[in-house]
Amino acid sequence: MKPEYRLWWAVRISWPLLGGVWGAWLGFGGYLRLPQNADSFATVFAFGFFSFFAWVGLLAGMASGALIGGLVERLLRRFGAGIAVAVSVATLVNALVLWQIVGLAQAKYPGLRHPDVKPPVSSTTKLPPENPCAHPPQENSKERAIWDSECR
Repeated sequence: MKPEYRLWWAVRISWPLLGGVWGAWLGFGGYLRLPQNADSFATVFAFGFFSFFAWVGLLAGMASGALIGGLVERLLRRFGAGIAVAVSVATLVNALVLWQIVGLAQAKYPGLRHPDVKPPVSSTTKLPPENPCAHPPQENSKERAIWDSECR
């Protein structure tokens, strides 16, 4: 085998490895958020729970990475792209699709989210209070007096 082909095979092998690492991190990342209590069986139970999901994420990520990378490379090669272009684009597409899959999984199951991940900005922003002076004064004398004291 020529040295240049070894490089492309190494890149192809990295696709399932990339997917597996990303999936395992997704499955195990929530464990790091839990408080560690050595006196409780719950810590051991939680470790087993998250370890199981890390293995599931590893296998699912490896399968996804190999499938996505292989399909993109095969599609590009079928359209006449060279091996360097096909493998490079497939690697980029693989990383982007796996990133989106992890984002969707974390959105659907927030317990899998790593502690450094902040909720979306739109859910934490609050609208400023409504300006009472933007409306005309009320007909009621008490409310009109309040409006006059605040707005004039």
